[in-house]
Amino acid sequence: MTALRRFLSFCLLLCLGGCGLPSLSPTTGQLLRAQDQEWDVFVVKVTHRIVRALAGYEEPGFPQAFRVGTYTPSVTLKPGDTIGVTVYETGSPSLFGGTVPPLMTGIPGQAAPQATTLPLQLVESDGNIIVPFVGRMNVAGRTPAQAATLIQQGLSAQAVRPQVIVSLVGNNANTVAVGGEVNKAGLMPLTLRGERLLDVVAWAGGPKFPAVQIDVRLMRGNSVVSIPLRQVMSTPSNNIVARPNDSITLVRNPKTYLVMGATQKVAQYTFDYEKVTLAEAIAQAGGGIDTVSNLAGVYLFRYEPGPFARQVFTADEKAVDTRYVAGRTDSLEGGTPAPVVYQINLTQADGYFFAQQMQLRDKDVILVTTADSAQFLKIMQVIRALTGTYYDLTRSSNN
Repeated sequence: MTALRRFLSFCLLLCLGGCGLPSLSPTTGQLLRAQDQEWDVFVVKVTHRIVRALAGYEEPGFPQAFRVGTYTPSVTLKPGDTIGVTVYETGSPSLFGGTVPPLMTGIPGQAAPQATTLPLQLVESDGNIIVPFVGRMNVAGRTPAQAATLIQQGLSAQAVRPQVIVSLVGNNANTVAVGGEVNKAGLMPLTLRGERLLDVVAWAGGPKFPAVQIDVRLMRGNSVVSIPLRQVMSTPSNNIVARPNDSITLVRNPKTYLVMGATQKVAQYTFDYEKVTLAEAIAQAGGGIDTVSNLAGVYLFRYEPGPFARQVFTADEKAVDTRYVAGRTDSLEGGTPAPVVYQINLTQADGYFFAQQMQLRDKDVILVTTADSAQFLKIMQVIRALTGTYYDLTRSSNN
């Protein structure tokens, strides 16, 4: 039995030495060990000042060049448009239809105007159309009223007091393309109303999926920008005016967050609602596990834009643990996002209010750490198993 006792003693020493006992998540002490010296990780304890600063976050929208400019909605004719031309003649003989009949009143010397509608004209690539008895005329860059005046001047030398009306039948050049996850893709004609992005989405029958899962991708010239549809719906400045030749695509991109560590259900969750708080996310995961979870060590991992991270840190400088960044904040000056770890203590009442106010963002990671006492309980369970095994073996050998 000496060999057996030595074996059991060796196993017991391994357990007491903490050699690799499995755990659901790291403890607070393990998580906050020294990091890579070349990679700054900012650890921030959540306070009421930090929460207030986080509430001021605004997601980036369309660049300023997309929001303002010299563009004014117009119906000027462009190559590819289809127009209708109607000519009214008030004298006789008619250039297009022979003798103009007298008025029904029978008043001598007066004649009823005769209307002649010409075949639909396509504005060619050089901006010209063909008008009978006049020839080629350039109407590109003119409004329908201006084009009518131009045609009327061309006919005045041959027709008797002509009046011309030009109608825009096919506004093919002044359009935007809309597609992707919409119910009706196609080319939407623009009007003088100045249609905006939400008008285009409505014209296309709306998105096929909930708005929280949709991004709006706008291609304008050589620039492409994507922002969430809900951001366009909630921020008027992002509901920009559509311009000719814009390409608007609705892309399904579900926003997600991760809940990891000592929780009932470790999983990736989607944003089923426009806003999800930290408290709601933890509840969605079933909360912590008795005897295992350390509710004083709940952490939120995310990348913060550098300038905004500086605003948060200056809101409560005492809440920032500078041991892990060695006091360096140079990385906050540029455009590189800063990795930030927010620590929330849910063993105190204010921690629940903080968790209720902190809004989650796409790709956030929530970690519930393991309590230090959980490791001790695991060691005791192993010791109990070993001593029980030793007792059973000893009893069987004695029998």
